[in-house]
Parts: sequence; structure tokens; C-alpha cells
Amino acid sequence: MRSSYYLGISFYKGQIQLAEIDHGKKMTVTVLSERSTAIDFTRDTNFSADHPQLFTFIYELEEMIKQNKVHSKTISFALPTESLYIQVVPVDATLQGADLTSHLHWEFEQFFPNVPAKDFIVSSYPIPVADEKRKHVILVGVRRGLVAFLKRAASELRLAVHLVDVDHFSAEKTIRHCHPEMLKETFLLLGSRGDGLDASLIFRGNYVDYRGFAVRQSEDLKNNIIAYRQYLEAKIGSQPPTKALLYGFGISQETLQPLQREAGITPVLLNAVRNMTTSKHVYEEYVRESSRFAAAIGLALRTR
Repeated sequence: MRSSYYLGISFYKGQIQLAEIDHGKKMTVTVLSERSTAIDFTRDTNFSADHPQLFTFIYELEEMIKQNKVHSKTISFALPTESLYIQVVPVDATLQGADLTSHLHWEFEQFFPNVPAKDFIVSSYPIPVADEKRKHVILVGVRRGLVAFLKRAASELRLAVHLVDVDHFSAEKTIRHCHPEMLKETFLLLGSRGDGLDASLIFRGNYVDYRGFAVRQSEDLKNNIIAYRQYLEAKIGSQPPTKALLYGFGISQETLQPLQREAGITPVLLNAVRNMTTSKHVYEEYVRESSRFAAAIGLALRTR
């Protein structure tokens, strides 16, 4: 079988994470790499195809691609949640196509009245529910300028943009491939960003909720997990699941036991290279700490 390579990029803690996977006879992680970036993807609101730091970013990516001998001709980007507007909203279950798009823009303007909607690409992730009349979606607003910036960078590198997604949601494909045994369960997905926490309730492999929390000191991670479980209990009217799949920065087997004791969860560390072969050229530390590459790997796993 002819090999086919896919490349995923994410941005955490002032770093670029890069993952390449060969979808050949054996699914193989060919590259895991990380480097610092001069670009502030979490706070800069003035991105465009002509951003003054565009070629700095291009150089950073080009250096990573050359040093790691990346084969892929496509590239996918996982956007940091700090740079996005995310909200769970109810919508009429009968809305489709242009009517749904129009309603999502209206909802975006209601939740974020001081944000110019024309400057955003508004999309949504459906939440599966049994109600035939009303459903909920996770509404996402992405700055058009940021997408234009990334597309221009890819074009300059002669790479085709395959996907642009939210980093926390990109981890879904990683879970499906690396932890398929959890797809029949209901559990919490907790992504540690270093200075933030992304939290979702996962039901049969689908995201049914999202909340973001700030983390300013070590106690905040535990406290935010407790707060999220309390929020879910009030929302669903029953005890939320205790099982939690964790990924990201500052998360290791050593940190799981205190969280189990103090936050009342049964934690599982996401192994983002499980059920795959890893190239002998991949840095062993990145293999051990693969959960921080969960978003980049999730994109590299997606072929369509």
C-alpha cells in the first residue's frame, strides 16, 4: 500500500506542536516535534494575510518541517481555544442550510454583542439529543484574519490546508483511535493548557458540553475540575461521571493520584500514540508525554 502522510499543528504555551502520521500499511507516527514561537496566537486579535510577523511564522514552520524531514504535502491547524469564541446554544431542530447559518450568526451576536460578527467565521458542532424539536450545538467563532494568516503561511510553504479546527475538539479523533474502549462510556475530557483548562462532557464519543477555565496557580486545576463537576450536576440534575480522560501540559502519571484524591475523579492519562507504531527517530520524551500532542495527532489522523 502506498504511504500517505498527514501533518497536524497545534499551539500551546507559546510553543508549536507538530505531528506527522503515515497512513500506510501500519499507522506510524513519523514525527513529533515542538519549538517556541514568537507569535502570540492566544491574544493577538489583528491577524491577517499581511500580518507583520507572517514570515517569522513561516520561518518557524519551515525550520521544523526541514529539520524533521516532513513528507506531508498538506497541513492542518488546531486553533487554541483562548483565541476563539465558544458557547453552547439551543437551536430549532428543523433549521438547516442557510437558515441554520443565519440563526448561528444571530446567536453569536446575542452572546458576544461587542464583537463585529462580520470579522468572524461562525460554525458549530452538533450535540446529539433525543428532543425532536430542539437541539443544542457548540457555537464557535473564529477570526477571519487568523484563518487568512494560516492559509497564507501554508501557501508560502507550498502546502495545502487540509483542516482548521479547535484544538480541544481535534482531540476527538485521537480518543477514537487510541482509546476506542472509552467510546461507549460517558466521561469528562480535561485538557490542561498550562494557564487554562478545557473541559467537556463526552457521551458515546460525542462532545455534549464545553467550558473553559483560567489556571493561574497550581490549586486552580483541581478547583476547576471540582467546579466543572458541580456545574454539570446542576445542569443534568444528577451526579456527573467520575471517570476523566486528561491530556496536555503538567499532566503525567505523577499528577493523577492527587487529582483522584482531591478532585473526586478517576483519572486516565490520554496516550496519544497508543495503537500506532512510533518511528525510532521520534524523541522518546515526546512519546512519554504524547498527551500534549493530542490535538496535533488528532488532525494528523484525519484523512478527510
